[in-house]
Amino acid sequence: MILDTLDRLEKYGYISPLMDKVAVFFRNTDLSSLEPGRIVLQGDDLFVNVNRQNAQTRDEVPIEAHREYIDIQVPISSDEEMGFIAADYMPEASVPYSSEKDVAFYPGLCDTYLNVRKGMFVVFFPGEGHAPAITENGILKLIVKIRKPC
Repeated sequence: MILDTLDRLEKYGYISPLMDKVAVFFRNTDLSSLEPGRIVLQGDDLFVNVNRQNAQTRDEVPIEAHREYIDIQVPISSDEEMGFIAADYMPEASVPYSSEKDVAFYPGLCDTYLNVRKGMFVVFFPGEGHAPAITENGILKLIVKIRKPC
């Protein structure tokens, strides 16, 4: 997991060869004008989901983890709380892995919760558990999906 500010995103090029395209997207896009939906940057290897999510508490958000994609999560409309649990401490899945959706869900709460402010991002790597979009009033956010390097 990585937590940092968007103005430092270009420092993380080592994550994937596609990070240059991610940086260009953030540099050239008015994030506040985006509507919910999917923005394709490079086929199924790199895309952005723009999500509007309702208010949720820690108890309502299941832990999720992916196998094929790296997530870069960016709150747009407000700050957001996100949970994190390292891969080695993940409980047994409550909803088995779906290769179609690249996600499995897990019961319980995360070990750590972070306040992610507008202007920041969090990177969750495959296998890392996370519980995103914990807010009192709902949120508009971006989730950049990068297929992990082979």
